[in-house]
Amino acid sequence: MSGRRPVVGGLAGGVGTTTVARALHGRDLGRVCGPDLLPDVVVTRDTTAGLAAAAHVAPAPGTAAPVLVLHPGTADPDGIDADAVGTGWAAVVALPAVPGWARSADPWSDAAGVLGRPGSSTAIRRYADAIGRVVAALTASGRLDRPLAPAGVGGLRPMRGVLPVPTGTVR
Repeated sequence: MSGRRPVVGGLAGGVGTTTVARALHGRDLGRVCGPDLLPDVVVTRDTTAGLAAAAHVAPAPGTAAPVLVLHPGTADPDGIDADAVGTGWAAVVALPAVPGWARSADPWSDAAGVLGRPGSSTAIRRYADAIGRVVAALTASGRLDRPLAPAGVGGLRPMRGVLPVPTGTVR
């Protein structure tokens, strides 16, 4: 990948955001709360509720759209209705399940090495192929060559109730 490290966010807790961020060697943004600031990669479960959440925040069609990653709730991602997630995504990538990670002492470290381990199990090779499709979509879109910015005009604003401290006044 070129440019900055990818930023990964999830549409709910426990959807696999950290695992995908580690596999991409990216930054984990945590939970995405709306369509105003979509990270480079948006993660959701491949459930009806997850697909509906993705459709709710789907970007308008255009250039440099984020990639949507569907984290498996089942071992078979083939039954996913990709049309249910809305339009505007640079790509929609369904990840396969990696059963061994449920028993791993450190699945996040396992995910971090997924792209560099030749001779891995079939499940890990399929996962690495899917992560490779995410990388290819991010690279092709040129999204990582731009700073992450909100959809509206202007820079990021602090959360409501948080006041910025003027520089030079803290002792």
